[in-house]
Amino acid sequence: MPIPEKGYTMKLEVHERLAILSLLPKESDYAGLKSLRVARENLSFTSEEEKFIELRSATNSKGESQLLWDTQKALDAVRDIPLDEYVTSTIRKALATMEKQKKLTEEYLSIYEKFVVMYK
Repeated sequence: MPIPEKGYTMKLEVHERLAILSLLPKESDYAGLKSLRVARENLSFTSEEEKFIELRSATNSKGESQLLWDTQKALDAVRDIPLDEYVTSTIRKALATMEKQKKLTEEYLSIYEKFVVMYK
């Protein structure tokens, strides 16, 4: 749904919010960095959300750190997240590049559908 002059709100699930956070660049120009900071704040979890979905960090058998959460509770944690046009465009470009290079993974499938497929 468009927000006049600001961008969009997207209904995003827990795994989608985490996937988008991993896509956002760490470098940009001043205005871009300001937009990215707001997006990171909007996509991040509040302490209440973290407790509700039981978000925690664990180490897998390969010694890699990963985030875990209660998937049933996460179904009730879907939120409308506001994203401005710059951030939305940045996400679309990152996903389109991954698709073109055949590096898209299942982790990004649902956000690819929301950010790229729905806008063709």
